[in-house]
Amino acid sequence: MSRINEWAIGLTIGLAVLFCVRSPSLNAATHDYTAEIKQLSNDYKTALLTRDTKFLTSVLAPDEVNVGTNGRPFDRQALIAKIQDPSFSYKKIEIEDLVIQVAGDMALTRGIATVTSETSGVSATDNFRFARIWQRIAGKWQVTYFQATHIQA
Repeated sequence: MSRINEWAIGLTIGLAVLFCVRSPSLNAATHDYTAEIKQLSNDYKTALLTRDTKFLTSVLAPDEVNVGTNGRPFDRQALIAKIQDPSFSYKKIEIEDLVIQVAGDMALTRGIATVTSETSGVSATDNFRFARIWQRIAGKWQVTYFQATHIQA
């Protein structure tokens, strides 16, 4: 076989592989979940503000881990208990610079949050950077990890 024929065959195979990898009709795994994650993030914020523990229970993975602004970890049950505590409430949650990165069945949301809460009648506002990891488990997006870090206003 001549060098030109080898080169032509190699080019043809390379183009065929490239076409198959880039063609959305042949690669069903290219679904973009960004809009779905954005909506879930908004619903999550609303659930915190309205004490919607039914939504939170459905979207928090059973083994979900949170790391608070004080660096201490706590689990799903502790978060739900905090939301149910009548002496505590979220009053306002503002999210800025929300970034959503989806990779297959995993998604990362990160941004800056300004949160006003009230504990036993005392109001406090906190500013932090956060990261939340979502995972598609049995076809449903669930939060598996959250971490917040204090920042200066």
